[in-house]
Amino acid sequence: MKKILAVISAVLFLGAFALFAACDSPDVKSEEGGIAANPGDPAEDSAKEAPTQRIYPDLEAVDFGGYEFTVLTVFAGGADWVEWNHRDISADEINGDVINDAVYLRNKKIEEKYNIQITEDSSDGAVNKLTKSIKAGEDAYDAFCSRMVQFVALSQNGNFVDLFAMPYLDLSKPWWDRGTIRDLSVINKLFILQGDLLIMDNDAMETMIFNKAVLQSNALENPYDIVKSGEWTFDKLTEMSRGVSKDLNGDGEMYIKDDLFGLILQRDTAPSFIVSGGEKIVGKDENDYPVITFGTERCYKIMEAISTLMLDEDNVVHLHRYQDKFPIYDEQVKMFEENRGLFSWIRMRIVERLRGMEMDFGIIPCPKLDKAQANYFTRNNPHTGAGISIPITAGDLERTGMILEDLSAESRYTLQPAYYEINLRGKYARDDESQEMLDIILSNTAHDIGDVYNFGGFGGDAISYNGQRYKSDYAADFDKVVSKMEKDIEKVIAAYEKLD
Repeated sequence: MKKILAVISAVLFLGAFALFAACDSPDVKSEEGGIAANPGDPAEDSAKEAPTQRIYPDLEAVDFGGYEFTVLTVFAGGADWVEWNHRDISADEINGDVINDAVYLRNKKIEEKYNIQITEDSSDGAVNKLTKSIKAGEDAYDAFCSRMVQFVALSQNGNFVDLFAMPYLDLSKPWWDRGTIRDLSVINKLFILQGDLLIMDNDAMETMIFNKAVLQSNALENPYDIVKSGEWTFDKLTEMSRGVSKDLNGDGEMYIKDDLFGLILQRDTAPSFIVSGGEKIVGKDENDYPVITFGTERCYKIMEAISTLMLDEDNVVHLHRYQDKFPIYDEQVKMFEENRGLFSWIRMRIVERLRGMEMDFGIIPCPKLDKAQANYFTRNNPHTGAGISIPITAGDLERTGMILEDLSAESRYTLQPAYYEINLRGKYARDDESQEMLDIILSNTAHDIGDVYNFGGFGGDAISYNGQRYKSDYAADFDKVVSKMEKDIEKVIAAYEKLD
């Protein structure tokens, strides 16, 4: 335990804070077009702690008499989902795994402070389990961890506490993700939070990797330099992808298991690239009401770039076109291991799958629309990104708020350094430039409420599935559903207004 604590303290001293204070920029338009980062208020910036300075909530120890603080989490089964289970809520003992041990030490400290026991109830039927419990009026769970897309219906039915009104939760503190607060509140109500308490939200950050062996064998430009110059765009990705694809077995056909492709992507790449291109399907107005933002000329430029990639079968592999034939994420890793892919769109969790590679890989952000776009943006995947909600039946909200606030603050200095500095930066990101890229990736993160809520079925259907269906007429699809999107938005607003 002393060794683990020493490692974590040393890691923190190296300056983990720079990564953790991301996600605090509202959606404002830059002069060049696209969503720009807020330059920040000088007074606010001066109030942020120094990289090595720790802050904690001003919460005195309370004896809760051995109370069992229970968190319900969603268990995901299946070959392509086994990695998307929580490893950030509970740990039974110290076992040498850095993430496990950080969770154990964090929980132990909070358990001793409040005389509680933190337990996790993980179930593949967690949503139904929670719903039945709430309908029965049972105080069974203190908190619930769900994917972004799962909380939508539950929140509209009045199952969760408005987190803006939770006692002891200070959402201005750096251990709560400001991007989630900014993007996922609706009419100034918030029912789900991400932050340092979890790492599954980190795993769901969407980014890209490149194979250094394939890059070098084709004498291509260094992607790190392209990113830093601001020239990592959809056009650049298309250009470089087309330059390396090869029919390795000479059978005249390009096939995922045999040949070399310039780019590996999947269904979620399309909505991801909308955000990385500086746009959203649905944004919000000054009163925190959802408004459709898709349909602009700039948006269609992004969709044109996406279609160019999605439909280029000679140079680009779309994983979900093979989802019924074999485990597609295993194949994705295999292609990189065999040096049969130059670029791949990923969620950050896949990085750990690549740890056995003999050849090195690099991590870079998703591309921008053009050089005029000021910033790179990173979307948090709504299907795998988890957040925490408070059931309306939780019996003692003050107790819940105190424990969650303290757990989150402690996670900032135990779990998060373990995840970023040791796991990603030290063990898997194999060069200093990848570390710099991670800072860029995490400096402007966002959720697209249009995709999370799937208004009109547009984000979760037309945007995500068109490439898989060899379709590219996004304008026609949008025109067909825009009125339904508006009605869906009105329903969500009405549902939340009833919760006053």
